[in-house]
Amino acid sequence: MRYSSVLAVAASSLLVSAAPVRNRDAATNSLVFQFANVLNQLESSFYAQGIQKFQDSDFTAAGFTSSQLVSQVLTQIKGDEDTHISALQAALTAWGTQPLTCNFKFDSALTDVNTMAATARVVEFAGVSAFLGAAHLLPKDLIDSAGSILTIEARHSTLLNVFSGQGSSIPSPFDIGLTPQEILGIAGGFIDGPCDLGLTPTNALTVTNQGAVTPGTLLTVSGQGISGTDNLFCNMIQGGNSTSLNLPLSQCVVPPNTNGPVALWITSNNTPLSNDVTTRSTDGAVAGPAIFFVDTQPEMLGQMVRGQAK
Repeated sequence: MRYSSVLAVAASSLLVSAAPVRNRDAATNSLVFQFANVLNQLESSFYAQGIQKFQDSDFTAAGFTSSQLVSQVLTQIKGDEDTHISALQAALTAWGTQPLTCNFKFDSALTDVNTMAATARVVEFAGVSAFLGAAHLLPKDLIDSAGSILTIEARHSTLLNVFSGQGSSIPSPFDIGLTPQEILGIAGGFIDGPCDLGLTPTNALTVTNQGAVTPGTLLTVSGQGISGTDNLFCNMIQGGNSTSLNLPLSQCVVPPNTNGPVALWITSNNTPLSNDVTTRSTDGAVAGPAIFFVDTQPEMLGQMVRGQAK
């Protein structure tokens, strides 16, 4: 009963705004909402598996000052994702589109509480980036509906930044928009079994540095099409920057004054990438993006929640 009234309002909003656009560009609208449906399923499944695996003692051992606080927030976030799924699927059904139901496996992300907390930051930031990056694909009468989910994803992201115990709750005045293909490149490895969105994900990219990444860190990466560093370039985008910082891969050093999330691509040329999904050229893209966090401005709030991040 807790979410029933919220779901009714959300579904009503999506259905009302969906009705007049069915004959205008139904394929694009359905694709964006189907993509959002799958992404929210991924998030919900991640939290469900994490909540099931870890006990209060695991959170206490990881330095959280209140295991009940963690459980309460993660349960609330999962409930929000479930409500989003139901509303999105109701809209898809109203358009005559069969909602996808996909399965996910997070074994590599749930080895311990610290890995789960770090992955959760990436998952929620990807959710924010996905809705931000897809906004231009929607007609005006659907932007409010998608935006009402985006703002909630951003609140989730803030809470998980706090849970890191090391970073800023709101690390940047600006976020980074990513395309559906780029989001699938980040999250596709968690999909278990068939889940055909009709989209080709970008090649996955992994930052392989051990330990915290800080300004001055030389990044090391792995991904399809990457062998050595010759004739390859790294591109780092931070929120608020119009283009990427483009460097030879052998000199891919995190710049000074970096704080918060960074999106990283590997390309075959030295042309900086645009921080705009409508103008970003992928002609030279080899792999990416990968998302990593640079925590240089820890806050008291995070330290209160995570006394000693272990």
